[in-house]
Amino acid sequence: MLVLTTLAGMTAVAGETGVERQMRQRHITLSAENPATTHGVHVAAGTATVLLFDSPVLPASVELGASRERFERIDITERALILLPRMELTPHERIPLTVRFADGHFPNRATFALTTEPGEVDLQVRVFRTALAPEALVEQLGAVQARCEDSGRFSNLLFSRDLGNGIVAEQLNSRVAGDEDSPHFHVADLRAFVAPGLMALAVTLLLAEGQPHWRPGRVEVLDEQTVEQIPVRAADLDVQTLRPGVMGRLVLELRAGPASTAERVRIHVHEQGGSRILKLKGVRLPRPPPGVAH
Repeated sequence: MLVLTTLAGMTAVAGETGVERQMRQRHITLSAENPATTHGVHVAAGTATVLLFDSPVLPASVELGASRERFERIDITERALILLPRMELTPHERIPLTVRFADGHFPNRATFALTTEPGEVDLQVRVFRTALAPEALVEQLGAVQARCEDSGRFSNLLFSRDLGNGIVAEQLNSRVAGDEDSPHFHVADLRAFVAPGLMALAVTLLLAEGQPHWRPGRVEVLDEQTVEQIPVRAADLDVQTLRPGVMGRLVLELRAGPASTAERVRIHVHEQGGSRILKLKGVRLPRPPPGVAH
């Protein structure tokens, strides 16, 4: 579902073509049921377009399919994105723009297409989300397994939002890393995604101020009861590097999880080429849904 609401036609502004443009304020409501929808935003040279988000976004996640020199300003905070084009777009040009949200909820990104319209320009666009309830995800597990096998990695589905309707999501205790164990990191959110044959843990991280950039390397996951190692299929970070003050989401894919919710795991994520270690302890994994074998 996509809801576009034009609030008012405001003061006209003249573009380079001499055609007056009406400056608009709009609402866009994203839908978890159709997360891949691309939403058009009308921009114009010399006019700032402001996108306001109701949920925090990751400033480092902004992807703009155009040369930065084409814009006088590209300013991004957790709640706002300001775009000021330096030159007019061509009539049929569509510049892709993608922004990821920081909390990991779905839809976890917003996709836009910057275009030009002779008669109007978007002065302010407010972006709202409708999160998909976890219980609505518990269907068609076989379809998700096929997607996982086709994509090669479960995190590809999480990062691309192509989750279909068959995945079990569960919020976990995020206060699992004590300051004495991982003083460089703050765990803002921790959740599990379960599909046939594997489990993914999504850890939303914040790196402490003053720390150099961090990237994950070797990962160790141990059953705290048996001290047996649980195979890790992959570790993926949704930003290029984790930087201080900017949240990133780390997805760890496990080929299998403990058979009971009473079991807990200990996770060590070593820095790639460095000595800092993200340590998570006492992570209780959810019980697999009926029909999901380990």
